Amino acid sequence: MQLRMAPAADGCCHHSQSSKELRGKILKAFLYDSKHKSFQDLKDGAFSIKDHLKDHKNVDATVKELKIAAKPDFSVFIEEDMREIQRISDQLQRKPINNVINAFRYLRTACPNSTFVDHLARVTFQNHPASRNVPLPAPHQIMPFTFFKRGKVVAAQRSIPGVDNLVLELTDPNKMLQDGDILPTSAKFDKERRIAWWREDLGMLTHHYNWHIAYPYPPKQPRDRQGELFGYMHEQMLARYDFERIAVGLNRVQPYGPGFGWDKPLVEGFNSQLAMCSVRGANSNLSSSNTYYIGKGVPNTISLDDMKRYKDRISSAIAVGFLYKDAQNKVMLDLKDGMNHLGNTMQANQGSVNKTLYGNLHNNGHVILGRINDPSGMYQIPPGPMNYDQAAPRDPVFFRWHKFIDNLFEEHRSNLPYQNVQDLVFDGISIESFSVKLEPSEDDKEKLEKSKVFSETENHFYTHMENKWYKIYNSNATEEGGDSDYSSASVSQKALNHIPFSYEIKVKNDNKHEQNIVFRIFLAPEIDEGGPLDHSRTMFVELDKFVVSVKKGTKTIKRQDNQSSVILNPQPTVEDIATKDGPLRGDCMCGWPLNLLVPRGTAAGMRGNIYVMASDWNKDGQDPYSGMEGSASYCGKQGAKYPDKRPMGFPFDRLVVNRDGSSPVGTLGEFVEAVPNSFSEKVTITFLDKWPIQEKREDAKRASRQRDRQKGE
Repeated sequence: MQLRMAPAADGCCHHSQSSKELRGKILKAFLYDSKHKSFQDLKDGAFSIKDHLKDHKNVDATVKELKIAAKPDFSVFIEEDMREIQRISDQLQRKPINNVINAFRYLRTACPNSTFVDHLARVTFQNHPASRNVPLPAPHQIMPFTFFKRGKVVAAQRSIPGVDNLVLELTDPNKMLQDGDILPTSAKFDKERRIAWWREDLGMLTHHYNWHIAYPYPPKQPRDRQGELFGYMHEQMLARYDFERIAVGLNRVQPYGPGFGWDKPLVEGFNSQLAMCSVRGANSNLSSSNTYYIGKGVPNTISLDDMKRYKDRISSAIAVGFLYKDAQNKVMLDLKDGMNHLGNTMQANQGSVNKTLYGNLHNNGHVILGRINDPSGMYQIPPGPMNYDQAAPRDPVFFRWHKFIDNLFEEHRSNLPYQNVQDLVFDGISIESFSVKLEPSEDDKEKLEKSKVFSETENHFYTHMENKWYKIYNSNATEEGGDSDYSSASVSQKALNHIPFSYEIKVKNDNKHEQNIVFRIFLAPEIDEGGPLDHSRTMFVELDKFVVSVKKGTKTIKRQDNQSSVILNPQPTVEDIATKDGPLRGDCMCGWPLNLLVPRGTAAGMRGNIYVMASDWNKDGQDPYSGMEGSASYCGKQGAKYPDKRPMGFPFDRLVVNRDGSSPVGTLGEFVEAVPNSFSEKVTITFLDKWPIQEKREDAKRASRQRDRQKGE
């Protein structure tokens, strides 16, 4: 298919058409163009942009003036790379918008698959005064090699539906593998591949990518509560990942980092099958004798001993309750700002309390794990997925590394004052009932009727897999004429989805006046880990948070799943930007995907608990007249403070104790009983499709071993 840009219309819609004309121009800056006047200079592929700046006459004037050159193996986790992005972007933002567009049209043709150029373009256009509200094309459409397996893109280029051509090239052509969704490793007994489908979900990957664009690393100052949100957003990714692991019989994620197995081989090997990433073999070692290259800055290397020192210093600071800003000044890790100071320091952004003393723990961990095959860069082996924000969550070690980071946050939370259930009571407000009700479309009804497991429409989630098709661009960027008319290819990928549903909450207000109430909804698997509620506190995933005004009396509130405060609203595609009239959204594209709002569950039905709490938005909200619109829970709001003043994850942000403070609250039921403005219900999550065969086999083996043990007893 070839993308045709719609011509601007004449007449009364001049303002919207001007916006449409601008977004069309900006879109071209993201599309490779073999008709660009510089193509003949650039098409050979073996291209050095630095040499090109000197030797060729068709170099864009702005590119030449600012000496913009793509950086190989660019990473948002390398400070030098991010400072270079900001240096160039700051200068581009002072240029006329047409000059900026022309510069990126040149750069896209010169470096079509450069993650550096793509990141620079997004940061620049999102902050340039003339383009702040202009929608940008989705990254997976523009940079397909960074989001889709190489074999899928090759197959799309050759227009052979459903055939992974990379596999065809490497195997007997007479034994054509007709599965474009091949598993990410050929190791048949790799348990981690049971949930590879989740780690490869396009919406989850783009959320992580766009979060790191929205929340800056040096040299820009951090956004409001960025450090706290850094911890909370990744903690929620972990909680959701653990939910899926439990469903397939795997243990919760175990940490991997300094003091947590770092000195032992990394058991999990991984092959992302992305064109830009190298393969990590199983049982790879992080050697203490190696230093890891982290850029040309000072220092330009990091060792495992350095990382352990930084981790120990942070742990010591948590234990004593403060970070050293310098020899004379301390920054307290208190309830109000402690999580934010700690998060900024571990992310090592401009809000770090003392980067010299506490280092760059989170980002350097990414770089070290990404460069495990070639620490110094001596052999020019490409980094692995952990080097790249687009690809890192594909790798199982991403979650192990973030479990290590989250353990440090948990050390801090354990030092904070406990929450007393009495402090959580909203006087005069009680929740009388809370339920989940299906809202199926006609197609969904047919799917449910055909299913052998459909049984009820209340307090029951149903999930299924579906095949999604995506149009991609810039995939033929090495062939003359290949993308001259912005031609696209189509790639398919399986993804989880759920039958639409709504929440129904019956709330009673016994106060004399209308109350502004925020409802906080969470979901957790029903597991028995023993001990108090605190043991499973980090398993609660946030589903929604919204504000409603309730007058005296009883009110029934209905809320649709697609209104959730954690999810990304539908964003315009390349095709929308090119052809649609009228205004389009220009969001930052950060937000959890709707299709992963509910965990997959199991074919037999996975038990869980759904929980809602009502609290006073007049006290909790930054602005009583503004709620949690958009994807505010995980991404905040652009140009504004984080809308909820409560600690992120409240009321599960730290230990809750009973009224006399003598002991932790034992169960969720006891919690609800003590806090009448909350309610919980047992729910079931059922997967409608055929349970994957490899998981069936593992389930059968576990059942067989259990029977053998019972016989032995």
